[in-house]
Amino acid sequence: MPEQATASAGTFDQLVALAGDPAALFQRVAQSLVEAGELHRLFDLRLIQERQRLGLPLDRRTAIDDVEEPLRSQVEAGYLEACREVGELLLEAGRLREAWMYLRPAGDKTSVRKELSKVVLNDDRADELIELALFEAVDPERGYAWLLGRNGTCNAITTLDGLSPQLGAGDLTACAGVLVRHVYRELSGNLRGHLTKLKGAAPSNLSVLEFIDQHPELLAGGNYHLDVSHLGSTVRYARLLTEQSLVTKAYEMAEYGSRLPQDLQYPSEAPFEQTFNAHRLLFEATLGRNVEEALAFFADKAEVERDDPRSTTAIETYLILLHRTGRAGEALKAYRDFVPADRELSAHAPTLLELAAKSGDWDLYEQLCRDRQDMLGYAAGVIARSGG
Repeated sequence: MPEQATASAGTFDQLVALAGDPAALFQRVAQSLVEAGELHRLFDLRLIQERQRLGLPLDRRTAIDDVEEPLRSQVEAGYLEACREVGELLLEAGRLREAWMYLRPAGDKTSVRKELSKVVLNDDRADELIELALFEAVDPERGYAWLLGRNGTCNAITTLDGLSPQLGAGDLTACAGVLVRHVYRELSGNLRGHLTKLKGAAPSNLSVLEFIDQHPELLAGGNYHLDVSHLGSTVRYARLLTEQSLVTKAYEMAEYGSRLPQDLQYPSEAPFEQTFNAHRLLFEATLGRNVEEALAFFADKAEVERDDPRSTTAIETYLILLHRTGRAGEALKAYRDFVPADRELSAHAPTLLELAAKSGDWDLYEQLCRDRQDMLGYAAGVIARSGG
């Protein structure tokens, strides 16, 4: 933190001389504080300046909440303007964590994210920058990649499990993509290393699926090449993905897992009791292969879960798969059949409004809203249907 500036007697004399011109006085103090790097005190100065402009007490004993309108809105606007000014100056100084303290109230992630993209992570600032990017959700994808590279797969999966309820759907999906790329590289590298030990050399361009198809000896005798719990967690997060290259990697990892010995086939929650086989079906269908088989499988699982208030995973998976495979109309009917009015789905499931817009079946949508006494949803549908 910059040291507090030492002002000369002449500087104080200049301020006295500017007593009749508050704007010039504040500007002179601001200039001195910026030159000294005392940007936190600059923020305090701007708040005092705004209070002086509005005729409020300068000692800040009057809280903003105690100021009556219309002055309160002006004080809040001045506060946000000061946040932006000081935050931008801290960014320019490379003090990113401090900058976010001020830019967060202004809702300005973009500027901080831009600066994070220029950073080369080093040991001196790694924890601070990971905290800012990932845990403060300024740039979760970048922060999660840093965390994976620094702390390894086990710690990163545990961290994502803890953070996932707090992350938005888009950010969680981006982190899932980072995890899939990382674990796929890890698995591929371990397979290549094993094959090199067996044969003295191994091709550098084989996919995971090609390794195990072309060299079944890699899995002989119960061999495995990655912590199976890490593999299971990775395919679980890969459910969120639709980008073809990532889903292909996830499919290959699920296929690899399905070929492991039975005692390594750890069960998961419904509909993924058979962890790797069920995920393989989902990923194949997302890639446009064996779609009917996958839909039949997950429809059966959704039927079993229909009256279970403890879980929505099977129902959501079925809806998501219908939506992904271009069957929004069927998904809308499945929503009607499987999702009671009082059951909430996660942010990863398609909404009724999305399905109606995709399928064009507004009559069914409006009937569902009427049946569920959903006036807000009905109103949104009326507007969307009319093109508003």
